[in-house]
Amino acid sequence: MMMINISDRTKILAEHQAESCRVMGNAQRVLILWLLLQNKRTANELAQALGASLATIHHHLRILTFHDLVEMNEEDRNYFYTIKDTEFTRNCPALGNRPDECENLKQLL
Repeated sequence: MMMINISDRTKILAEHQAESCRVMGNAQRVLILWLLLQNKRTANELAQALGASLATIHHHLRILTFHDLVEMNEEDRNYFYTIKDTEFTRNCPALGNRPDECENLKQLL
C-alpha cells in the first residue's frame, strides 16, 4: 500500500471548506444571502420576508457577519445588511443558483 502524505496547507484548506459548508448548511442563511444579493436590507425586512422572528434573523446575521459574508452599514439611523463581494460569494454555487421566486420577493419589500 502506498503512503499518501497530505500537507498542512491542504488540511487547513479542507477545514476552511468544511466551515464554509457548515455556514451555508442552513436554509434560512441561504435565503438571507439570496435576498441580500438583490439589495441591501434591514433585519426587520429580512424577518418579514422570511416569516422569522427578529431574534432568529439577528442570530443568522451574526454568523454570516462573523464569517465575512455580510456586512452592516448605518444609514439615516437604520442598519442595513449587504452581501460582501468575496471570492466565496462570487463562486458559491448555492448563491449562483437562486430561484426565480427570489426575484419576486423584491415586490414584497
